Amino acid sequence: MITTAPCIAVSGLHRGENPQPGAGIIRSLRRRFPDAHIVGLSYDVMESGIYADGGPDEVHLMPYPAAGGAAHLDRIDAIRKQTKRTPFDLFIPTLDAEIEVLASLHRELNQRGIRVCLPTVDVLKRRAKQHLPALAAACDVRVPETRLASDVTGACRAGSELGYPLVVKGPYYDAKIVPNVAQLSSAAGHLLSEWGHPVILQRRVSGSEFNVLGLGDGDGGWLGHCCIRKTQLSDKGKGLSGITVADARLSKLCARLVRELKWPGPFEIELIREESTGDYVLIEINPRFPAWIDFPSMLGANFPGRLIDVLRSAASPHPLPDCPPGSFYIRHQIEVVGDLNRYADLLKGEPGALPGLLDEPASPKTKSLA
Repeated sequence: MITTAPCIAVSGLHRGENPQPGAGIIRSLRRRFPDAHIVGLSYDVMESGIYADGGPDEVHLMPYPAAGGAAHLDRIDAIRKQTKRTPFDLFIPTLDAEIEVLASLHRELNQRGIRVCLPTVDVLKRRAKQHLPALAAACDVRVPETRLASDVTGACRAGSELGYPLVVKGPYYDAKIVPNVAQLSSAAGHLLSEWGHPVILQRRVSGSEFNVLGLGDGDGGWLGHCCIRKTQLSDKGKGLSGITVADARLSKLCARLVRELKWPGPFEIELIREESTGDYVLIEINPRFPAWIDFPSMLGANFPGRLIDVLRSAASPHPLPDCPPGSFYIRHQIEVVGDLNRYADLLKGEPGALPGLLDEPASPKTKSLA
């Protein structure tokens, strides 16, 4: 086991409405590695975790994932030359869109000595929203009745087949509950323009929402998992609070999915327990830690810390302890203060610079990347 303080890059620093996972990951890493040097990778200067106490030691801007793999690698090379300490050799990406890009760059990252735990392109594709029914069938797991559409006309046709209300989703992000064809038309048009095709339409399932985070070992098992039931939702359906649960049926269902995919590294599985049947219905599998990742760390199950242990050591890591049922978290927001004079430094790419506040609002795409 390496004993020197690690230098770790973490992305997804936004902590406001619909927070990204990076801030929670950093808090967990500080618990396990208090001397770690954390390099924040930001896609927008208004990611609020840049300014918060206990945040990254330095921050650098990244190109949007749409710029592609070559642009990402070029920027990573430049940042590693600028970092205050030894160039980071550990990386925890947190945003679905960047993971799509990085999954095709295993060889290039290894050549640079950067250790990161990512699924292959094929594994990532199998858990994508549009391919989820096939994966669920292979694992004997229920999913909502699903249709795909590449345009608004096709979406409206699928809506008439599924019936209302239904859920319409973009291929990467965003989901809306629509009660009629007029709202479906508007929502589908927005999602197609924002995220591209296909849009995914699903029959709505009513019931309590559950999330399961975990750390796959890449061989079909896991190093630990934590199950919660969401107890409060925002108006956009995001969890504002949750409580840990112990349900062997839920854990076994998720274990089948992880075994089928031989999932390596962080994941979050979203499910609904249907009111009428009591069945768990699979909604999504996210290839990353969730925003509430620091919650189990406070209960003694430090998933980001264990991920770094895995990346730094060839030895078989010990499994994480179970989270006791009945513990709960509540999302809590505070204001943070930035320095406008630092904004220009960050845009110039000066090493270690932190930005201040912009006059313009943050990009909606950046806010919804996670």
